Amino acid sequence: MTEADLLKEAERLQALLAAHAAGHDRDTTFPDEGREAMIRSPLNTLMLDGASWLTFGRVVSLLAQADASFATVWLMHQGAAETLSSLVDPAQRSTLEADFRRGAWFGNALGEPTSGNQFLMPHQQARRAQGGWRLTGAKRFVSGGEHAKYLLTSALCDGQPRFFLIDKDDSIRVEEIWDPMGMRATRSQLLHLQDTLLPESRSLKIDPTRPSAIPAGLAWISIGIAEAAMGFSISYAKERRLPPENKPLAELQWIQFAVADMSIRLEAARALAMRAATAADQRAPDFFPLQMQAKVVANEAAVSITTAALELAGGSGYLRSRPVERYLRDAMSGPVMAWSAPVIRDFLGKALLGLMGPPPG
Repeated sequence: MTEADLLKEAERLQALLAAHAAGHDRDTTFPDEGREAMIRSPLNTLMLDGASWLTFGRVVSLLAQADASFATVWLMHQGAAETLSSLVDPAQRSTLEADFRRGAWFGNALGEPTSGNQFLMPHQQARRAQGGWRLTGAKRFVSGGEHAKYLLTSALCDGQPRFFLIDKDDSIRVEEIWDPMGMRATRSQLLHLQDTLLPESRSLKIDPTRPSAIPAGLAWISIGIAEAAMGFSISYAKERRLPPENKPLAELQWIQFAVADMSIRLEAARALAMRAATAADQRAPDFFPLQMQAKVVANEAAVSITTAALELAGGSGYLRSRPVERYLRDAMSGPVMAWSAPVIRDFLGKALLGLMGPPPG
């Protein structure tokens, strides 16, 4: 499909997601209708089929405008599934890619209760076993993990971090603890692994110099949230009329300044995200720092814009009947998603000052 076709398809799914987003947020339920539509959509395999990183980012932002929780889950699914190309066993690579194309869901199970932002540096030790390794431990913030057939996970094997694509079998138990402030429909539960097999045939040889979906997409989730909040603000300002003159809210100068500031912040975030995506498409050496910069700028833009949207709407915006309070809660998750803003600033500052050690994972 062309880029235009893919974006049109994203808009089709956007409408479906938007119709259910408030209910899933309220009830902390997973957007099953979105997942079922996605696995039948060409969007699900767009990166395997050669789409650009710029197109990928724009698709993520369109989904996030409607339901940031679903966009996040889909991004994690894409991030786990893209490691198919890193499988050391060609037969396994072929089998799992075929299953992915048939609609199998992949989860990202890298975070550990004690690892913080260091999601590429596992602390939990696996033991040698027939056919590979066995791991007993826990993985947290596994977005969409309840529905996953396969999980990207990691462990220390003989003291070295290693990565695997594993079956989510009966040795893995889901603990339903997810009741967060925002991103409620991601269902990012805690998974307990009990002597779970990490097959040697499913081990991954990941190339850290290649662009990957999750760092490429995180900025675009915040951009989508910011776009939704700004769109709400403009519509509300035009529709809301103030007594006694019955003038629209949009005629107040502070409202005009507020939406102008939203536009400035959003365009700056979008421009940097596009630059990062273009660098990834060109395999430019600075693509990763640009992605990290784009994440910080987009995260902060989303928080600022959604906060301003709530102030603009006043008491009406504070009600759950309006989407803006959900936008604000979802936006707050961006700065704490790994890598968080302080970790990124630490990494970038040391790199710029020539103090760079190994990346934080």
